[in-house]
Amino acid sequence: MEFRQLGYFLHLASTGSVSQSAKVLGLSQPSLSRQIQQLEENLQVELFERHHRPMALTDAGEFLYRHIKQPLHELEQAMALTRRLGDGRQNRLIIGSVVSVLYGLLPEVISQIRQDIDGTHPDFDIKVIEMSFEQQISALKAGEIDVGFGRIECDDPLIQQTFLRHEMFVLAVPKWHALAKQSTQPIRLSDLGNDTLILYHKTPNPHASLTESDPLLQLFEQTQTQPKNNIRVRDIQVALAMVAASEGFTIVPDSLKTVRTEQICYLPLAHDFTSPMYINTLAHNPIPHLQTLHKAILNVYQRHQIQAPHVFDD
Repeated sequence: MEFRQLGYFLHLASTGSVSQSAKVLGLSQPSLSRQIQQLEENLQVELFERHHRPMALTDAGEFLYRHIKQPLHELEQAMALTRRLGDGRQNRLIIGSVVSVLYGLLPEVISQIRQDIDGTHPDFDIKVIEMSFEQQISALKAGEIDVGFGRIECDDPLIQQTFLRHEMFVLAVPKWHALAKQSTQPIRLSDLGNDTLILYHKTPNPHASLTESDPLLQLFEQTQTQPKNNIRVRDIQVALAMVAASEGFTIVPDSLKTVRTEQICYLPLAHDFTSPMYINTLAHNPIPHLQTLHKAILNVYQRHQIQAPHVFDD
């Protein structure tokens, strides 16, 4: 039995089509069929009911699929990460980050890392990639990034998540909005009942209501009020562009308040609403220079008088 045959089996089980799987896997249809037949011969059991269209798994096939899917996926990840550790990339730190963190203190943290490590690792390279939380989790598992910065809590057992801090939310309205004249007075969400809220989170929970799944609508729910209308755009940058164009208002972490200041006024909210910030890494794969990253964050937070996470005290 070959490792690749199990991979072929998993792919065919997910598509139910020899032609479709063969095309994706870069094999001819007869070649893929032979590999599956060899696997069945080695196991002395049929894995597919071939008269079904799409092909269906037998009971034995279902059992095998259920028991090897996750272990095989983890093995593939381990092999990818092992190759990465051996390809001379220990002198690189690849960071994935959501947009709102990029606008905050992350650039200063990266500058601090370069300052701390330059003498001992002159060839050290840092790369930063803008990506959503979901993209970060996939990239971590694929070994494409070392660490991610995001704002969504993760319950994936393969991911180690470290809480960094809470960041205050602020209200973003067009510069000529009536509330912009009250720039020193905190705004209550009930003051926005006649305005359109611009939502920007990408992946609401499909099993929950819109209010339950969207963080901004949850803020309104907590104050027992709601906006007159809401519209959804693809990301936070588009949301702020829409605010600048007077299409409505939105609520963003404080680090975004330097964006489009010619057209947007950022106002304090009369509610203790905050956005969490997390570091995401693989749970069982300590990356090179992780302590250097922690130290740089600690130094930057101290300069800005921000409470550092307790895990950094070690």
